[in-house]
Amino acid sequence: MMSTTAPSRVESLASSGIQSIPKEYVRPEEELTSIGDVFEEEKKEDGPQVPTIDIRDIASDDPEVRDRAIQELKKAAMEWGVMHLINHGIPDELIDRVKVAGEAFFQLPIQEKEKYANDQASGNVQGYGSKLANNASGRLEWEDYFFHLIFPEHKRDLSIWPRYPSDYM
Repeated sequence: MMSTTAPSRVESLASSGIQSIPKEYVRPEEELTSIGDVFEEEKKEDGPQVPTIDIRDIASDDPEVRDRAIQELKKAAMEWGVMHLINHGIPDELIDRVKVAGEAFFQLPIQEKEKYANDQASGNVQGYGSKLANNASGRLEWEDYFFHLIFPEHKRDLSIWPRYPSDYM
């Protein structure tokens, strides 16, 4: 599923011998400063903390516990866009296998990864790609990724899932 004109990948840029990060990827100074502040604040006990959501509470028989957990999940999604999920029931062994498979995929040569490239121009967002959309500051993101849709199942496209490593599927 190779895109007809593959965009320049971050990995290609990073390994090309460039001496500095291209300006379209460099964040404005004020954003870099505020990012540093956030990391320092996170270290403080009273600083911002990523919300922790207990999934077990969402399935609670107690309507008050369930409603509170749902509201906390909604708030975390809206205010943070990220959260720490606990008691989700996914075995650590499975999480470790997913990490290993993902790392193995990203260690493949770029030409192999390009076989699974997405083509956002045609609406195909699943697959291997580089984040080329501008962020809030108008800069590009310095990342390559592999995006899958799992649910709803009718949007799951296993044909674009890598065949290597073999346990990626």
